[in-house]
Amino acid sequence: MTRNGSLRVVLQLAVFAIVMFVFISPASAIPAFARKYSLRCTACHESWPVLNDFGRNFRDNGYQLRLGRDDAVTADPGYWPVAVHITPRYLYTKATNQATDQGVKDIGSGGVADASIDLLMAGVLTQDISFLVVPTGFAADGNVHLESYWAYFSRIFKNSDWLNIRVGQHEVDLPASGHRGISLTDSYLLYSYHPGVPGGNNLSAYDMGENQQGVEFLGHDQTSLTRYSVSVFSAKDSLGSQNGLSSPSVYGHFQKYFRFKDGPVSEAEFGAWGVVANYPTEFLTSGGAPIPGSGSKLQSSTRYGVEANVWLGPTVAPLHLDFVYGHGSDKKELLMGADRAGTWNGAFVEAIWVPPTDLLHWGIFGRYDIIRNQNQSLSTAPSNYNNQDQWTLGARYTIAYSIRDEVAFHGEISSDKVKGIGIGGLDQRVDNIMLGVDFTY
Repeated sequence: MTRNGSLRVVLQLAVFAIVMFVFISPASAIPAFARKYSLRCTACHESWPVLNDFGRNFRDNGYQLRLGRDDAVTADPGYWPVAVHITPRYLYTKATNQATDQGVKDIGSGGVADASIDLLMAGVLTQDISFLVVPTGFAADGNVHLESYWAYFSRIFKNSDWLNIRVGQHEVDLPASGHRGISLTDSYLLYSYHPGVPGGNNLSAYDMGENQQGVEFLGHDQTSLTRYSVSVFSAKDSLGSQNGLSSPSVYGHFQKYFRFKDGPVSEAEFGAWGVVANYPTEFLTSGGAPIPGSGSKLQSSTRYGVEANVWLGPTVAPLHLDFVYGHGSDKKELLMGADRAGTWNGAFVEAIWVPPTDLLHWGIFGRYDIIRNQNQSLSTAPSNYNNQDQWTLGARYTIAYSIRDEVAFHGEISSDKVKGIGIGGLDQRVDNIMLGVDFTY
């Protein structure tokens, strides 16, 4: 297909997506909670899966309302804390400047994508002890893995909310969730980016958006308007070192929310976060292959930054703006072929609008991500090598929601452009169009 032909396909599908959402009427969180407390999913979410104030406090309290109905023995005997989430979808993807035997080509194709499911199991084991287990997969490849599994102990000392402990594999307390984001096609660039050497490999696989195995200490005030978290974990996808914690790493996050009675701004939030993830760079070997758990000479990937959230209009149906900035660095020992540490800056701005009509059915969203390299890890590389720009636009319309389930149409368009990574230093761009039915029960 020619470049013009591919462009026509993208435009036609984009028009179809827009028309679909103009004439047709998303899904929300774990319906098990809604069933237990006889609350609609909109009680906790401004637009699935983004939490509102009530939802954040419910989560921080260990999935407890603290009204005498939290303990499993007080629940209806027919209640079972399990839900299924899946999104059957059509996906069209086009990648530009791809190397082929016939020269550099743009390649695009689409179809109904192979879907996987999240089996969500979460709830309260007994007062102030809760849990989450999420097996994910069950797709055509037969792969199933545990995305999350943890136990959460609330109010460790004297019924104070300022010390709670989570143990297991968990998502660290990010400015915006990498696993439960409102966009379904592209992840946040800031979370997963690493500087690169042309043609080289990176020994650090750290991704802020991936769940980590470790212990989290979390505290908050009564309404979760002031909150902190500290996660100590062993960095995922590391071969491991000869330490008590194989790849010792730490993440911290602090947030402060402000509510306003008058004016266009109903709520605002400011926060700061940072992480140091360590990976071994030398190993004992067997037959030339590294022996897992034998690593030494740990080197760090560091990330730190700030965030701000603003809610315009009523808190029930706001225009929500989320700004996140971060600075990152990878030591040169983690970058094969590097002659210095690689440093970079990244940011994203995300907007979610919930029109104050039609019982909160609509959610319209957009996001823009950027990566700008500050010091290339190979000093001779072009200064803009691997810089990225990504945008996403989408809409969701909830067909129906109740205390048992929710089903929605979801559509989005996205594009990610990367500088200089293609053949002959060409830029590469990946475009996506997705139309799906997002439901959970």
